[in-house]
Amino acid sequence: MKFPHLSSSAAVFGLAVCLGLFSAGCGSSDSADPPAVSINDPGSGTSDRTSHTVSTDIDGKSAARSDFRGEEFPEVILKTTQGDIHLKLDAKKAPATVDNFLTNYISTGHYDGTVFHYVQPDGMILGGLFDPSMNPRETKSEIQNEATNGLKNKRGTIAMSRDPSFIHSSTCQFFINGADNKAFDHIGTDDSSSFGYCVFGEVIEGMEVVDAISKVEVKSSDGFVNLPREPVKILSARRVK
Repeated sequence: MKFPHLSSSAAVFGLAVCLGLFSAGCGSSDSADPPAVSINDPGSGTSDRTSHTVSTDIDGKSAARSDFRGEEFPEVILKTTQGDIHLKLDAKKAPATVDNFLTNYISTGHYDGTVFHYVQPDGMILGGLFDPSMNPRETKSEIQNEATNGLKNKRGTIAMSRDPSFIHSSTCQFFINGADNKAFDHIGTDDSSSFGYCVFGEVIEGMEVVDAISKVEVKSSDGFVNLPREPVKILSARRVK
């Protein structure tokens, strides 16, 4: 697994390993179970994946639909056990991604009761798939990766996680950047490693909550690293504008 602009710092390496481990199988509609992958073998989670189908529709609707009740910048509040995170989404630059997030996951209550399953101080927090017992929720079709939209993985932005081996493989998992993570920005279309991770919004209130979540005590368990020792739950995720 290779990432663009991957620095030698432990923080960025940890983020790359995180996305490799937990996006590779558990966020895909092709896999029912989280991958049992060690930190020393980040590629093994996708070794048996022989086919890959990308849907351009979201539940029968165009993935590029952009009505969003007439709003280009809808807002969502994530209520967590650490406090509220208020998000402003960019439906103008990431229409398919925002549509997927709102239509398939926010409006259905998918995120309610899920946990952040990877956290790193001054790095990121990742969640959206697992319940506190680490059982994955059912996901919808994978969507087109809109990482070419010009938005960067800067501190305070929200982006979609994906299988690092497949460009168009995001479903429900998302991460909030706690630092400027250039390693995940789009730099080219030649391969998956350079295509990047799609940013589709930003935190407008509650970065102190993101920082607090990133600093909780962690453990390693069943292939998961930097898993909060005490579950950090998303109590509810609701559109407010």
